[in-house]
Amino acid sequence: MDDRLEMLKNVSLFSKLKESELGVIARYSEYANLAAGSVVFRESDSADALFVVQSGEISINRDAEGESTCIATFIEGETFGEFDLFENSQRTATAIAEKDSVILRFPSAGTRFSELLLRHGEMAARILHRFLATVAGRIRYTNSLISEKTRWVEDLRKQIHYDKLTGLYNRSYLDEEVMPMLNRGEGAFTVIVIKPDNFKEINDNYGHGAGDRVLKMLAQAFSGAIGFKNIGIRYRGDEFLCVLPDAGIAVELAGRLHEAFRSVDAAGVTGDADFRMTASVGIALCPDHCGCADSVRTAFEKMLEARNSGGNATRTT
Repeated sequence: MDDRLEMLKNVSLFSKLKESELGVIARYSEYANLAAGSVVFRESDSADALFVVQSGEISINRDAEGESTCIATFIEGETFGEFDLFENSQRTATAIAEKDSVILRFPSAGTRFSELLLRHGEMAARILHRFLATVAGRIRYTNSLISEKTRWVEDLRKQIHYDKLTGLYNRSYLDEEVMPMLNRGEGAFTVIVIKPDNFKEINDNYGHGAGDRVLKMLAQAFSGAIGFKNIGIRYRGDEFLCVLPDAGIAVELAGRLHEAFRSVDAAGVTGDADFRMTASVGIALCPDHCGCADSVRTAFEKMLEARNSGGNATRTT
C-alpha cells in the first residue's frame, strides 16, 4: 500500500486510529499529482473529500468583489478541506496548487464519505472526536491571541482597516464595520462623497509619486474639515467618503470640504502657485432619501452628477 500508511500516521486527524483503521483510510485514499496552478476544488463545489499535502504547497483563496484573497496556505504534512467535508457543505473557498504538488485524497474519487462512516462507525467516531478536539484547540489558541493586546494584533488591525498612504480608514473598514452598523438601523445618517475634479492633471503631468504627495495633502485637508467625530474613509483612488450622524450639517460640511480642497497648496509639486484643486461632492441622506444599503451608491451617483455638470459643485438627494 505504498507509503500511504506511514504518511497517515503523521496526520493529526488520524493519529488516534488503530493500525487496522489506518489501513482502511489508506485503502480508500489516492494520490493526485498537481502541476503548479492546478485547482484542487472550487468555491461552491460539493465537499466530498479531505486532503493531505505530501509535497508542495496548496493555497486556499476566497473571492470578494472580483478580487481573490489567499486566506491560508498548507504545506507538507498538513490537512485541508476537512471542515467542509465534516459539515457536509459546499466548498467556501478555492484550493490551488502554488507549486508542483502531491496530495493524498480521502476518500478516493467515487467513494462516498458518508457510506464509509456508516460502514466503520467506531473509526468514524474516533476521527470526528479528534476533529472536534482540533477545532476546540484552534479556537482556544485564536481566542488567546485575540484577547492579548499584542502589538502585532494592533498592527494587523491597522493594516486591515487603515489606508497606508493617507492614514484614513479604508474601504474594508467601511464594508466590514461601518455598513453593518448602519444596516442595523441605529438612526439617521448622512454619507458624503468627494472627488477632486482635476487630480488627474497631477498624475498625468507630474507622475504618480507627485500624485501620492497631493493625495496625502488632500487627506489631511479632508480630515481637518470633517472633524474627529465623523468617520473619514479613503473610498477608492482619489475619492473620499464621510459618514456623519447629523444630516443638518451636511451642506455646511460640503462647503467646508470644497474650501479645504481649494486651500491645498500643491505648488511644491506642480511648480504652479496658481494651481487650485476643485472638487465634486455628493450627499445622501438616509433613511429620508435612500435606503441604508444604497446610501454609498446614492452619494457616489450624486457626486458624479455634480462632476458631470462641470464640477466644483455639490449635489444632494
